[in-house]
Amino acid sequence: MTSTKELRRLFLFLLIGAFVGLIINAFGWALFIALAGWTVIQAIQFNRLNAWAKRPLGKPPRITYGWFNTVMNPYKLIRRERNRAANAITGAKEVFGLIELMPDAVILIGSNGLIEAFNPAAERLLNLAPTDRGLSLASVVRAPDFVNFIGSEVDQILEFPSPVLTGKTLEARKFALEGERIIVLVRDVTELNRLLTMRQSFVANVSHELRTPLTVVLGYLEAMRDDIDDDMKLALLPRLDSPMNRIHSLVDELLVLTRLESTPIKIDQDPISVRRVITNAVAEVQGLCQTPNQIRVTDTCEDLVRGAETELHSVCTNLLSNALRYSEDGTPVEIRCTNFAGKTRVSVTDYGTGIAPEHLSRITERFYRIENSAGTSRAGTGLGLAIVKHALLRHDSELQVESHLGEGSTFFFDLLNASEAAQDA
Repeated sequence: MTSTKELRRLFLFLLIGAFVGLIINAFGWALFIALAGWTVIQAIQFNRLNAWAKRPLGKPPRITYGWFNTVMNPYKLIRRERNRAANAITGAKEVFGLIELMPDAVILIGSNGLIEAFNPAAERLLNLAPTDRGLSLASVVRAPDFVNFIGSEVDQILEFPSPVLTGKTLEARKFALEGERIIVLVRDVTELNRLLTMRQSFVANVSHELRTPLTVVLGYLEAMRDDIDDDMKLALLPRLDSPMNRIHSLVDELLVLTRLESTPIKIDQDPISVRRVITNAVAEVQGLCQTPNQIRVTDTCEDLVRGAETELHSVCTNLLSNALRYSEDGTPVEIRCTNFAGKTRVSVTDYGTGIAPEHLSRITERFYRIENSAGTSRAGTGLGLAIVKHALLRHDSELQVESHLGEGSTFFFDLLNASEAAQDA
């Protein structure tokens, strides 16, 4: 395609040819040569353009203005579309990368009801394999409720037992896409359901624990409002101490437990004497002893550990009070501190009723208490061992228990020595 500038270029060639022809007295040949030269130049430009057209993504060749316009317009269009496609591909890769990393299963179902794609989480949660692409979901997932949910037209949320992991609960959602395709999201809600159940149980347990002492207090207050003499009122006042102390203890321990669970897992870095922690804890629980010298400090060590002294003090007092509560007839309770495998081990042993195996996994739950043979549980808030558990987690430790029915129990935990903690830091 020629342009006005190319026509001017042709006219200039012919003008020069005519001028030269007049000079050499060969006007026709001069015009012919000029026209041939212009034609050769156009042929060269055309060949360059033709070579570039085979690979139009590269930079256009150096050509004259007329041909330049012919090349640059499609070149700019191709470059623009190429950049747009590259941006779309980059965005798609980022989306696919996020889907690959998602902990929730993502499954794409085609309009024919067959599996088109899924992410690694789907392999883990639903036991899908790469060879399952192109198959029906009903043929690879053994969960009738889930399969019926995918085939139904009702837009809802489905909870169903995991077909792969026993005891796990999954939640499925589906969304319609263009072309009658469906995208299915599946996530593990076992822990979420457990936390919701715990919250409901916690509220119920707190209400139950507070109701009894509050009922007693209200009963005494109503009695004191009646027309009774001052001596009777003074006699009733001391009876308020026990329920009020129980309410106070329950609120205090709830606040401690909440603080341990909600604050960052970071403990003080000052070295702490384990001997001092044990001595102070024994002195605090002496009022719970049924007989003199019921608590025996059998072994002590001079180890220093890094941690929060108030929290370790709470751990020891809770373990000691728990041991005293389950030691009948004033049987001894022993607390010792020893070196074990390069760490400091603190243990509390009682020779009471012991704990049945079915209770061992639940004794650190809030408000979980073991009933005795008469069907009643020992006095206490039921929060002591839960506080112990969370306090030890903040010290990179855990509570361990060895118990036998009728022989007693030993609660123990290990702490990193101050020197070892400094090296790890």
